[in-house]
Amino acid sequence: MEHAQRIEHIYVASRSGDPMRALARAELIAGCGIRGDRNFTEGNATAPPNDAQITLIAAEEIERVCRETGLRIDWGDPRRNVVTRGVALHELVGREFRVGNALVTGVELCEPCATLGRRLATPEVPAAAVVAAFAHRAGLRGRITSGGAIAPGDAVGD
Repeated sequence: MEHAQRIEHIYVASRSGDPMRALARAELIAGCGIRGDRNFTEGNATAPPNDAQITLIAAEEIERVCRETGLRIDWGDPRRNVVTRGVALHELVGREFRVGNALVTGVELCEPCATLGRRLATPEVPAAAVVAAFAHRAGLRGRITSGGAIAPGDAVGD
């Protein structure tokens, strides 16, 4: 069954800077992150609390940036773990919500960084314009409070 508020794509990167790879299914581990992702911290008792155990971005925002700038951005290019459809991510800061059968607490909005700007920039669209286009709309960082498996098509929300 397809949900109105749903996961469209899932991505992880094994290490910082590695290419993002799409997954058909991912395992979310409470307090640790997404198994196989660069931000996964299982068993590291000395690691500080990770407020980026999972990152989400709205497909509509990627599409908007492409329309407004003329860029051709693939779903994994913003380097967020989960691409959603029909979800007002900015409304989930400070709230607990479902991602598939897992529970996530929205920590803060992801603001675009200079690295993202440089990665997506073209001769026609400079890095600063990329950052400006994604400002306040580049996704959400979250903490996984109850783990579970997720897949594209799974519901996201209350």
